Amino acid sequence: MRPLLLLIIGLIVFTAVISAGCVDTKDTSQEKAVSEALSLTNHSLSENAAYMIQAAGEIAAGKTGADTSKQVLADLYQRSPLAQTILYTDENMIVVSVYPDIILSSVGSDQSSYGTDEAYFSGKTIALTEYVHLDDGTNSSVLSAPVCADGKWKGYISMSFDSSKLFGGIERHIFETYGYHLCVLQTDGLQVYDYDLGERGKNILTDPSYPIDVKTAVEHIIAEPSGTTGYTYHKTGSDELVQKTVVWDTLEFGGQTWRVLILSE
Repeated sequence: MRPLLLLIIGLIVFTAVISAGCVDTKDTSQEKAVSEALSLTNHSLSENAAYMIQAAGEIAAGKTGADTSKQVLADLYQRSPLAQTILYTDENMIVVSVYPDIILSSVGSDQSSYGTDEAYFSGKTIALTEYVHLDDGTNSSVLSAPVCADGKWKGYISMSFDSSKLFGGIERHIFETYGYHLCVLQTDGLQVYDYDLGERGKNILTDPSYPIDVKTAVEHIIAEPSGTTGYTYHKTGSDELVQKTVVWDTLEFGGQTWRVLILSE
């Protein structure tokens, strides 16, 4: 009888502790997933930024000519797992060299319209652009590093990369480990990455195809650096309503701010 009484008392105490909020019964796997996604993304960007800063230093050390700078870009292309296209632009904002040759037509072009001049790089060792539409017709993010010799501006190198190269492996890891999906937003609502290729580059806040429930969730995500929210949507080709739970956090890198989202059903 006494053991039974003790068991009942124990259950009452445990229930009271939970009710008081002393024990967190919430599944934290989404929080763990978003933490891992942030860490892996930051590691990849930092690694590639280091490669770029090294290449910028080589050019600044005397390899500003078309042939010598192109070799530096080629070496950078081989080292970087993200690289899609790379170019070196001189202090007059004219492209001196590129790699690979699929963007050879950019040599001699004026890059002033991008605004990546000396003032833009002031105080920066690396810069990350918004998701942009490039002259070669692709949509990419761009990492850039200033080229400075003896304190003098000598232009910059920039490397475009498809978000699949940055986030594809992270998405696979998150899905295989937790069963969740990854999405990355700019703070204007534009999708830098989504596991659904067709969603990338779309702005959820301005695209009329997105329902109000989704837009409201994104407004919340943009307004706060981290948190949890949810929305409902219809499965493709079905009337079935599905509830999505979203946990997000913020990554800041090279002057750019991204909301990193983990989605579960």
